[in-house]
Amino acid sequence: MDDLRLGALVRTLRRRLGWRQVDLARRAGVSQSAVSRLETGHLDELSLSTIRRIAAALEITVDFAPRWRGGELARLLDEGHAQLVEVAVRDLRAATWDVTVEYTFNHYGDRGGVDVLGWHPATRTLLLVEVKTRLVDIQELLGSMDRKRRVVPALIGAERGWRPAAVARVLFVADTTANRDAVSRHAATFGAALPGRAAAIRGWIAAPSGALSGIWFRGMPVAGGKRRAPAARRIRVPSHGGDTLH
Repeated sequence: MDDLRLGALVRTLRRRLGWRQVDLARRAGVSQSAVSRLETGHLDELSLSTIRRIAAALEITVDFAPRWRGGELARLLDEGHAQLVEVAVRDLRAATWDVTVEYTFNHYGDRGGVDVLGWHPATRTLLLVEVKTRLVDIQELLGSMDRKRRVVPALIGAERGWRPAAVARVLFVADTTANRDAVSRHAATFGAALPGRAAAIRGWIAAPSGALSGIWFRGMPVAGGKRRAPAARRIRVPSHGGDTLH
């Protein structure tokens, strides 16, 4: 967002409405000096909530587009996702699972993809792995995982002849404070939808039995090939066994 451009837009719309700065300030619930600073492009002197309140009073929607090192933010996020996918693939292959990465489908307009698809021939178990570096929209995420569990088994059966006796799903999540906070805020939801935790998932991957559902926090690799230390806090959420997140 260009600070001067936003300031000019606010000033132009305010004048078009015939408002003084004090009139806009009153409607936005801020000080007149805050309006003045925004109109002159001094956004660094204002809080985000103040900027949005002034903009909202003029029916302006303010979108923020974060940038990092000249636009490499998307590449950085994709890299983190790819690293977590690699962790999941390594875990499954070590336990002799057949693995497919980035399985996509389009079933009568119902489109989607599974980050990692695992097949355990001996037990005819199908595993759907969702990978997230950040937890944002929890309901959308869980709804998407439910939809994939309903759609993918029949499709993969028709395509590859895999006829699963059990369909499991695991959410691999980057072990960050923000993600643990998100799970803590939605503890009951995650406890009901994805009750399995690290120890149970690890043991289940080694010897799958039944349709497990769970969430597993995994450390994110950092520069130099080392792994970032996991968040120190432990979060307890309601689950069948009262497991603690690891």
